[in-house]
Amino acid sequence: MVALTLNVLGDLEVIRDGQALVLPPSKKTRALLAYLAVHARPFSREHLCDLLWELPDDPRGSLRWSLSKLRRLVDDPDRPRIIADRLVAALDTRDIVIDITVLHRLVRQNPAAVTIEALEATVARYRGPFLEGLDLPNFHDFHSWCLAEREGALRAQTSLLQALVDRLADIPERALPHAHSLVRLSPFDEDARACLIRLLLALNRPRDAEQHFQLGMRLLKQAGITPQGALLRARRTAPGHPLGSQQADRDRPLNDDAGPDESADALLARLDTPTREVLRWAAILTPCLDIPWLARVSGLPANHIGEAMEAAERLNLLKATDRGLCFSHERVAQSLYEGISPARRQFMHHHVAELLAQDNVLDLEHAADLAHHAQLSGDPGLAADALVTAGRLCLRFFANEEAQRLAQKGLAMAERLAGERRICLFLELREIMLSAAPLADWQATANELVMLAEQALEHGALAHARLGYQLASQVLWAHGQWSGAHEEALQAERMTRSAGDHEQIIAMAETAKCLAMLERDLDQATAMLTEARELARQQRVSHPAIPMALGLLRYHDNHLEDAEAHFKEARTLCKASGDRLCEFQANEYLMMLDIERAHYASAQRRCDGLVEIGEKLRDGSEAPFAHAAQALCRYALDDDTRPLDKALSALRDADAKHRLSYLLTHAALLDVERDRPTEAVAHAAEALDNARVLERATEQMLAHCVLAAAHRTRGETAAHRQHAKAVATLEQAPVARWAWCRVAGLLTD
Repeated sequence: MVALTLNVLGDLEVIRDGQALVLPPSKKTRALLAYLAVHARPFSREHLCDLLWELPDDPRGSLRWSLSKLRRLVDDPDRPRIIADRLVAALDTRDIVIDITVLHRLVRQNPAAVTIEALEATVARYRGPFLEGLDLPNFHDFHSWCLAEREGALRAQTSLLQALVDRLADIPERALPHAHSLVRLSPFDEDARACLIRLLLALNRPRDAEQHFQLGMRLLKQAGITPQGALLRARRTAPGHPLGSQQADRDRPLNDDAGPDESADALLARLDTPTREVLRWAAILTPCLDIPWLARVSGLPANHIGEAMEAAERLNLLKATDRGLCFSHERVAQSLYEGISPARRQFMHHHVAELLAQDNVLDLEHAADLAHHAQLSGDPGLAADALVTAGRLCLRFFANEEAQRLAQKGLAMAERLAGERRICLFLELREIMLSAAPLADWQATANELVMLAEQALEHGALAHARLGYQLASQVLWAHGQWSGAHEEALQAERMTRSAGDHEQIIAMAETAKCLAMLERDLDQATAMLTEARELARQQRVSHPAIPMALGLLRYHDNHLEDAEAHFKEARTLCKASGDRLCEFQANEYLMMLDIERAHYASAQRRCDGLVEIGEKLRDGSEAPFAHAAQALCRYALDDDTRPLDKALSALRDADAKHRLSYLLTHAALLDVERDRPTEAVAHAAEALDNARVLERATEQMLAHCVLAAAHRTRGETAAHRQHAKAVATLEQAPVARWAWCRVAGLLTD
C-alpha cells in the first residue's frame, strides 16, 4: 500500500491511508513542500532561501522552521522523507504518489498506448490548476516556476482528455464528461467545442448543443478570434448524420444562384443602404435574430425590417431555422460586423447593453448578452454595472464559475473609474465573488472590505459603506472571528442612521440577524428588529433578514413553532430574490429545529435539500455541512456512525468551526443516549474546543454537560465534577433556552 499521496493539481493536499492531513498554515511551508516534491532532487539551502524568503525574515531560520513542520507532516518513525543537512534539503519521493508526476508520465508514454481506464483515473485526479491559490506573486522565481508548471499541467491534461474523447467517440455517453472537461480547460478551442456539440447531438440533446454553439460563437467574438467553421459544421451534424457530409457542407457555395465564387461582400453590395443598415444591427445581435428585439434596438419601422429580411433571404444571406431567423453563414455576419466603423460599433453595443439592463429578465442567456454588449460598448462604467447585474443573475442559477469570471472582468473595468463609483462597484463585485467561491485569504479580504467601506463613507455612499462592513462581518463570522464579526456588524448599522428608511431597514435587520447568530447583545438585536419591522410596515417593503432574525431570536427562546414559520418566510424571500446562500441558511435552521424536536426523519429530508443546494454553491463549508448533517441523522435513525466520522473529517477541512461545533455537540448527545461515553467524550471535547474559540456559550454549556455525564458513566468523579461546575458558571451567559432544556434533561438523568 502506498504510504503517502501528494496532490498539487488544485489545492495542495497530502493524504495518508486515505485521510487528508492538516497542512501547515504557512503558505511558504506548503510551497516548499510542493517545490521539493515536484523536483524530487536536493537543493541548496541558499537556493531555497532565495526562492521563498526575504532577507529581513531570517531566511535560514524560516527554512529550518518550515522543514521541521514538513518532517511532522510526511515523515514516519521508520521512514524519514525530508532529507536535509547543513548544505542541502530534499524530499524523498520514492514511495509518494504525486498526481502531476503521474499525469506527465502518461503523456510521455503516449496516451494512445495507455488503457482507457488508466487515462480516466488520471484525468479524474485533476482538481484544478497547479497549486491553486499558492503562486506567491511577490516571489518572482517561485511565481514564474509555478506559472510554467501550471501551463505544462494544463497542456498535459488537455492532451489526455483529447485522447479519451477520440478513443471513446463510439460511446458518446462515456465520452461526454471528458468533452465537457476539455471545453472547460480550453474554452476558445473551436474544435474541442465542436466535438462536444457533436456528442450532445448524438445523445439527442439538441438544446444543450445549441447553447454550447451560441456560447462558443460568443466567446470567439469576445476574444477577437475568427471562427474557422468547426462550430457551424458540428451544429449541422444531426444524430446518425454521416461525417462525410461535413466537408460537402463546408464547400457548398454561399449562394447557389450566384455561382461558387461570389463572396459575402459581393452579395452584400447588391443590397440597398436601408437593408444593409438593418443587417448591420442584425450582425450586432447574431447568431439568431428576434425580429421584435431587432426593431426595438434599431428603432427602425417593422415594415422596413420585414422588407430587409425578405431581400436578404432572396440572396440566401438569411435562412429560417427551428431556432428562428439566422445568417446562413458565419462569414456573412462577420463581413457585416467588420463593415461597421469601430466608433459606431461601440455606440451600437452601448445602446443594446442599456436596453438589456432595463429589462428584468431572469435567465443566463440574458446575463451573457448583457455582459457581452457592455464590454464592447467602450464605456467601463456601463460595463462594470452590467457585469454586476450579470454576475448576480449567474449566482441565482448556481453558475458560480461564470459569476466569478464576470466579477473579475468587472473589477478590471472598475479599475478604470475613479472616486465614489469605483469604490461602490468594487464592493458590489466583491459581494458577488464572496458568494461565488471560497476565499484564498479571508483576513486580507476582510481588511480590504473594511478599507473599501471606510472609503465609501468618506464619499458619503452610506449604503455601500454599510455593505462593506456587513460583508466584512460575514467573512469574519464564517472563519470563527466572532468578536470581529460583532464589531463590524454594529458598524454596518451605525452607517445608516442618517440614511433613508429603506437602507435603515436593511442595516438594522442584517445587524439584528448577525447579533442573533452570534448570540451577542440579544436585547439590542430585539430592539433593532422591532424598529426595522415597524419601518418596513410603514414603507410596505420586505427583506429576508427580518424573518431570518425573528426566527433566530424565537429559536433562541425555544419557541420552535414560531421560529419555523419565520425561517420558512425567510427561505421564500431568499428564493425569490435569488440569494442562494441565505436560502441555504434558512433551510439549515429549519433542519436544526427538526433535530431539536428529535424529528430525525424530517431532518434527513431537509438534509437532502441542503445537499442539493450545497453541491451547487461555492466550494465553501455548505456542502460538507449538509453531508455531515445527513450523516448525523443516519446515526440517529440507523445507529450507523461510519458515515458521520467520514463526513466530520471533510467538515473539519472546510474550517467551519460554528457548523462543526454544532454537529459534534449533537453527535455527543446521541452518544450519551446510546451509552457510548468514550465516543461522547471525544465528540464533546472537540466541540468544546471550537465553542471556546467562537466564544459561543450555548455549545460550551452543552459540551460541558455531555462531558460531565460521560465522565460520570465512566466513574471519573473528578472530571465529572469539573465539567458540572463549568455548567454552573455559564448560568448567566446568553445560552439558548432550548439548550437549557437539554441540559436539564441530562442533569436529571
